[in-house]
Amino acid sequence: LKPACGPLVCFCPLPWGRGALLGAPSAPEGCAMSRLLWIRSESFDHGVFNTSVRWTVPKVQEFLESLQAALPSTFISRETWVEVATQSCKPTLTEIEAVAYWQIFVVLQNAALGQKGSADRLDIRVIGLLMMCQVFCPHRVRTDQYAMSGEMWPGLERASAVSSPRASPRGTSPRGTSPRVGVSAQSSIQRGRDASTAMLAFVRQHFSFFLQVACSSPASEPASVSSEEFDVLGLILCAGTSFSQVLPRLSESVPDFASRTTMPFKDLKRVVDKLLVWNDDMYTSVEHTLGVQATVEPGIPKAINVSGMSKTTWFQRPANGDIDVLNITCCSDCTIYVTGQARFCFISGCHDCTIIVSAVSGLCTIQNCEKVTVHVAAHCFKMDTCIDSSAYVFCHVAPILSGDSRGIKLAPFNVIYSQLENALKNAGMQLETEFVDVWAHPVCCTLGAPDETLGGRSGCLDDSPQNSTYHFVHPDNFQPVVVPEHDGQAMSREAQVPLVLPQVYDDALKTREEEIQAFQRLFAELTDESKRKKAQQAIQGHFREWLQATGKSRQLADLARQAQQEPR
Repeated sequence: LKPACGPLVCFCPLPWGRGALLGAPSAPEGCAMSRLLWIRSESFDHGVFNTSVRWTVPKVQEFLESLQAALPSTFISRETWVEVATQSCKPTLTEIEAVAYWQIFVVLQNAALGQKGSADRLDIRVIGLLMMCQVFCPHRVRTDQYAMSGEMWPGLERASAVSSPRASPRGTSPRGTSPRVGVSAQSSIQRGRDASTAMLAFVRQHFSFFLQVACSSPASEPASVSSEEFDVLGLILCAGTSFSQVLPRLSESVPDFASRTTMPFKDLKRVVDKLLVWNDDMYTSVEHTLGVQATVEPGIPKAINVSGMSKTTWFQRPANGDIDVLNITCCSDCTIYVTGQARFCFISGCHDCTIIVSAVSGLCTIQNCEKVTVHVAAHCFKMDTCIDSSAYVFCHVAPILSGDSRGIKLAPFNVIYSQLENALKNAGMQLETEFVDVWAHPVCCTLGAPDETLGGRSGCLDDSPQNSTYHFVHPDNFQPVVVPEHDGQAMSREAQVPLVLPQVYDDALKTREEEIQAFQRLFAELTDESKRKKAQQAIQGHFREWLQATGKSRQLADLARQAQQEPR
């Protein structure tokens, strides 16, 4: 995949007419298509991650057949899934992998379809569809391989995974050495034309298998498909009369289902092949003018794509806008503030960036990144193949670390922002003490040598070089992050949403505040003007050195420039 040419920031609503339809003819001028089908890219962006199994279509079929044989019905509980997936299914999963898959599948189903289903029960057809998604491997996308069959979409080479514990000690951090292998040496994923075309081609080529899974017949093609079975595919496909007019059920896109409840398998496949397009309005794959926001019609969800930015500071505008799909890809040495709420947040191929996201109601996935720091409150958080990166997280379910993730620092959510409460409310969240330490119990199904994964288990204060998977930010090094605001927008400390921290972090933060207050009192007691001036010069000198050493001087200049350009 070639990197984007220059920075790309896209604010994309979903009106019909602007999107390029990959792999399908364009609609004639003045004529709208009566029906459209497009891929829910979030099912692949967030549902696919690296584990010990290199998934292919035959392996998924074998896995689903053994899963069906072990179950008396089409629904499965969490406990049964873990037991069957680790003992009866072929290929078998480790217990930690089974837990990770379950968490992602439940959250993805609820977030993608807008359902509030049970976290303890899933339709095995949903599991089957998302297991089929695992076959798609964007890391090895090659446009000259579309005609190939068999294992044209192999996963990355995977080593044997070793399970990680369910519990970790709190509040302290090992000083384990971080790996030197850079993610930048791997194939980074971006919302580019090649990636979009590859995903569309993958679904076209393997649609028969997806449809077989929806019909509970993973090994053979059924004679017919019911409208209910076709609707199951709503987890990976979406339908509408246009990109802005979404149909409530997938089967409403097929006229024949209006007069009958079933349809021949081959006929339905032909219909889907004609209707399936790429929604380039929602999942942008072309460049747009930097900073231009398209008009968003009321009630239409919005996508924001930030791509290819370097050495700059970016703010969401408007600051409180709701986002359906947020994509941040291929950025380097940037600071990015997303102050509204998003349903999905996908960060991929970024290097040396700081990213602040107020609230994510569904899934936040960090993939193929190196030396990034992410601050986010999300229902579910996942890091896949990330190196030397930090995550300050509030989440409802245990964060997932997968792939070749190493040198990960974890800490509690630390963002201070005057409108944080509104963003959390719009996302259906609040910072509750019930989930104060969920971030400290990651589901760790990373690849690599057994000693690396075992070393990542402890999460305790240990300078052993074994601890390379993840560790915790030491409380003494924990600092809040303040979102820059105009003087008139900022709130007093008392009016801000209080941080929800484990006791050890809360105590360390209060101790630091007391030290600052003591210093301020000491400085206020200086009555000698010359001494006071010398102290001010020393403080300012050290502050300038700190700005220069940390690279914050550029960010400060960017913020000052943006403040001058904005209307008051």
